[in-house]
Amino acid sequence: MTDKSVKPSALALLPFLENMNMMSKSFFALACATLTFVTIGAPIEWTFPRTGCCHEGIPFSDGVTGVLVWGGGDTINLTVGRADLWDHRGGYPWTDEQSYTNIVAAVESGDTKRLLGLFRKETPKGEPCNPYMLPLGRVVVKLQGGATLARGELDPFTGFGKLILSDGKAIELAMSKKSRAFAMRAVGGDVPYGVSVRHCMEFPSAKEALEAVGFEKAKPWADADVEGPAGFVWKLPADQQVALAYQKRLSGEFVLKTARGDVTELNGRIKRVGSFAQILAESVDHWTKFWETGARIKVPEPVLQRIFDYGMYRFGAMTDPDGVPAGLQGAWLEDDRLVPWNGDYHFNINVQQCYSPAYRGGHFAHLKPLFKMILGWRPRLRDNAKKFAGIDDGYVLPHSVDDRGVCIGGFWTGTIDHASTAWMASFMFRYVKYARDLAFLKSDAYDFMKGAMNVYRAMMEERDGRLSFPLAPSPEWGGANPKGSVGRDPSFQLAACHRLAKDLIAAAEMLGEKPDSMWLDVEKRLPAYTADESGFLLFEGQQFVESHRHHSHMAGLYPFDTIDLGKEAARKAANATYDTWVMKGTGLWSGWSVPWASILHTHFGHADAAADKLRAWDRYYTNSGHGSCYDTQIPGFSVLIGSDIMQMDGQCAAVTAVMEMMAHEVNGKVEFFRGCPESWKEVSFENIRLSDGTSVSGSRINGVVKTSVH
Repeated sequence: MTDKSVKPSALALLPFLENMNMMSKSFFALACATLTFVTIGAPIEWTFPRTGCCHEGIPFSDGVTGVLVWGGGDTINLTVGRADLWDHRGGYPWTDEQSYTNIVAAVESGDTKRLLGLFRKETPKGEPCNPYMLPLGRVVVKLQGGATLARGELDPFTGFGKLILSDGKAIELAMSKKSRAFAMRAVGGDVPYGVSVRHCMEFPSAKEALEAVGFEKAKPWADADVEGPAGFVWKLPADQQVALAYQKRLSGEFVLKTARGDVTELNGRIKRVGSFAQILAESVDHWTKFWETGARIKVPEPVLQRIFDYGMYRFGAMTDPDGVPAGLQGAWLEDDRLVPWNGDYHFNINVQQCYSPAYRGGHFAHLKPLFKMILGWRPRLRDNAKKFAGIDDGYVLPHSVDDRGVCIGGFWTGTIDHASTAWMASFMFRYVKYARDLAFLKSDAYDFMKGAMNVYRAMMEERDGRLSFPLAPSPEWGGANPKGSVGRDPSFQLAACHRLAKDLIAAAEMLGEKPDSMWLDVEKRLPAYTADESGFLLFEGQQFVESHRHHSHMAGLYPFDTIDLGKEAARKAANATYDTWVMKGTGLWSGWSVPWASILHTHFGHADAAADKLRAWDRYYTNSGHGSCYDTQIPGFSVLIGSDIMQMDGQCAAVTAVMEMMAHEVNGKVEFFRGCPESWKEVSFENIRLSDGTSVSGSRINGVVKTSVH
């Protein structure tokens, strides 16, 4: 598998043609032929046993159902989850008392009891306080005959996986987004196996938590015929039921599907799933198109190459254009416990990082389910704005919600973090520019952008001839305690508001309209940042005094790019901010903090630091099965250490950080290879997208840069 002229995985898969009918052969041969155009990278490798947690496993997803393949000895575990599996009970609806006026008054008067009481509610016994994502179950495949798991591989360019056994035989793995099915088969000889299924409530932690809020165990379900599917159906207290079904075929192949709602046809659907060869051919076809149309990179460091190739695969797997919008973990949910942090949508950084590869990567259609979901919440978000800001034409999106836009948790500074709304409005306009989708701007994005700005303007007051936010948060600074957690003119909110104002002005020009005078006034009279001699402040009077996972006081540099570094005062403040930030270090960082930091180092032109941070992310924040973790997995980088919580934000942000090393925009100017160390004698990229909608490829060989726009 070292021939660089042909895609290695295509060569490895050619023997499969012997087992296909003529139609399948033609389709599969065509799929393999197209692989010669894909940038070549090494397969991702796993050693076994992998028994620490499911997130050490080999991941597959069709954008709705997720499967993690892990285990050890003679046992293959298939942890199965669904990205739409919610218990929708509970939540924190916005109340009339939660007005911005009341919040400001309570903070300024020091009335902590009154403030926290605004965001507190009583939860009836036996009901959850919040909506939360649900685990589903585990299929256990028991090998018979003495062979054990030795190692595994995954080709991110085809979605083809493989488990190699101790006796030299192999079990092949694939998942099709077309058939919405996962499949396995053995090669190299017969591999006998048995299959059983465990519903999530058969595990103690999940059982205890779910029984406390009214859940009952799933019911076994099996068809009567010899080759019939088996599995379970699980009725939920307030939501559509869900089913997991698998079929062990006489051929030795294995297929798996899930379903929601009316599952009576699932027997027939799983029987109609094609052979493993068909599932694999569909996978190859899908991933070939994905990589042909998207960004590809080649760097001289295997670790960074793997970060990009594997991370882009996982992004593409969990964000199918016809799938379910991805939360913190996508469809890869634990089977034995409740999902950490509810598995929700966090809009103060996490969702944005999860979807960030879509832009430079050129996978714009993967954003559409996210936007469709958010825009479907507009009646609720409009009602939030009415109660919060007292206006009829606004939108307010809390930072943590379920898939219906219902607020999760009583974390009040997150609930009122209006940059969550503005950031998603900016995401929509960024999509318009990159994808050149003027129709979406006209139909939806422009309205959402205007609604977000109307709330921001309602929050402002006049102060010494300038506009000012009397009070707002910097994300997750200071916790829930009102003392020190919010303040006047946070640099993060100022940057988000300016990004929104700039985007609205540009959008009006695109649509041939005159910009609203309010947007122009905001651009003119709202400060770009709050600063002192230490650099950008969190908010007025609050310096950056400790390591912190959110680099949001620097958001005017990245991601919002709103600070004019051509001005001496801004440049001086930015440099001081960078020095202070570096001095405070990494001790309180989370996994997703590190790729963001890499991009900031690229922004400042410190390429070696940008690369070092990505190496550190891979070393400290991935588990031994390449899973993307919230906490460090080994000591020495951060004191947030030890948990096995998986979140996809860090992995996807690392992909984006690699692309930013290749092409980085500052104040409208693109600089190529700004984040690539000089020690890299040969580095290249293809099909990276820029904000003007163009696609560019480039190389830097021995310091000579060549680029081409196409």
